[in-house]
Amino acid sequence: MRGAHFARKLLAHERAETFARPPKCGRCHGTEIEIRRRRNGNWFWRCYAVKCKTTSSGRSNAWTLDIRLRGGL
Repeated sequence: MRGAHFARKLLAHERAETFARPPKCGRCHGTEIEIRRRRNGNWFWRCYAVKCKTTSSGRSNAWTLDIRLRGGL
């Protein structure tokens, strides 16, 4: 397969536009954001900055944001 049309269709199918622009963390406003997938198949953003990752008790309490995908691809 070759061509710009095929490439655009493939990138649209893989949701490249959505996944290419991670948000800033809603808690620390940092950019240490990664994309993750839940066991149910839903995608979400997660902050990996140390100050968002742990609480004073040492438990993980990272900031997350669900990704809402539009369209039925």
